[in-house]
Order: sequence, then C-alpha cells, then structure tokens
Amino acid sequence: MIRVELGEEVNRRGKWRWTCPAYGVQGISRQPLLDACREIKRMGGDPLANVGLFREARFTPDMTCSVGWGAKHTVDESGPKFAKWQPHPMAMVRLTGGQILKP
Repeated sequence: MIRVELGEEVNRRGKWRWTCPAYGVQGISRQPLLDACREIKRMGGDPLANVGLFREARFTPDMTCSVGWGAKHTVDESGPKFAKWQPHPMAMVRLTGGQILKP
C-alpha cells in the first residue's frame, strides 16, 4: 500500500499538509488522499495500486482507495458526496501556455 502521510492543518482553514514519501510528492489540500492520487497517477503510478491516508505514528490508514479511483473523484462541496473530478479552468490555462482550449 502506498502511504500518504497527513500533516498539520494549515492556518485552521480546513486545508492539511500531506506527503507521499514513496513518490517524493507533497502538498496542501482539503482532500489530501484524492490530491495525492492525482499526483501519483501523473508520475506514472499504477492506477490499481492501493493508497492509504495515515496520521502521524499510525500503522492503520484512516481512508483507502486505489490510485485510479482517487484520481477520478473529488469531494462535492454542496454536500457530503463524491463527484467526478475536473481540472480547474486556471490549471488548463497554465497547462496550455496561456491559451484557453475549447473542449
């Protein structure tokens, strides 16, 4: 199982530091397990590999999923449910060098 370690809450705003030592990635997120899955997938990680979110000094994960499932989902802020993930419009501008591409 790929280990994603949950760090401290950032400025008490509901965002958490996370790190994945196996892939050398880290970030700050409201949904650390799902964002870690997207980073792992971008780096060529196996979509079928299991990922777990671990608190400090814990040996049992709080949440688990596969890399592929986590990369495809996000938390829907209108209620406690999961939804299909879509890149933020500004992320697309950065990826395309400032040009906005039409779908």
